[in-house]
Amino acid sequence: MNSAPIMIVGLMLGLYFTFFGYTARKLLILISSLFSGGLVSLAISVAIQDFPGVLALLSDGYTGAELFALFLGPAGSMALLINVVSFGAGSLILFFLARSSGALTRPLLGIFAPISAALLVLGTLRLFLPLSASLVFAAGAWVLILIVSLFSFDLFLAVESAIIAAMALSLLVTRFWYLSSWVFYTLWALLALLGIFNQRSMIRSKEAGDE
Repeated sequence: MNSAPIMIVGLMLGLYFTFFGYTARKLLILISSLFSGGLVSLAISVAIQDFPGVLALLSDGYTGAELFALFLGPAGSMALLINVVSFGAGSLILFFLARSSGALTRPLLGIFAPISAALLVLGTLRLFLPLSASLVFAAGAWVLILIVSLFSFDLFLAVESAIIAAMALSLLVTRFWYLSSWVFYTLWALLALLGIFNQRSMIRSKEAGDE
């Protein structure tokens, strides 16, 4: 199968959400509410069922297949069903709570989105980076998104989309062309910063126009 079309589509989506994610505000809220609740619930479910296994994978490193096997659980167990139900329930509960009251959207996403972003960053980077580096990046993403969410909801959405999309874009580029890890670090930092600044400028322009 030719991977070039997938690469092109991935690049287009990654660039859009890195630099212009704020323009899809409603979509970002939808994705963030569904994904944040689901990922946090899934992480709790997996940790409760096999906490030693989670620690072992984080300590020793893992492949994508090994991480997927952790979610599946032992053969013949109810782990897969429990994890699927946990993810679905967490997604739907947070989504409907956020939808039922606009006043709940900001605090709920402000709590769950930084945690889910940190989990995503940690789980993704640990595939090919040392645990210490993965933890540093995950903690940095959590702190930054949490702080921003306390001051501006729109900027929070922009920062979240820029960080995650830039990470995915950098990972796609470096894995596709088998580039060194330092290229990933540099590209991610550069794209995330440029994306945040660009979306911040867009938000300021919109706010100035509304005055």
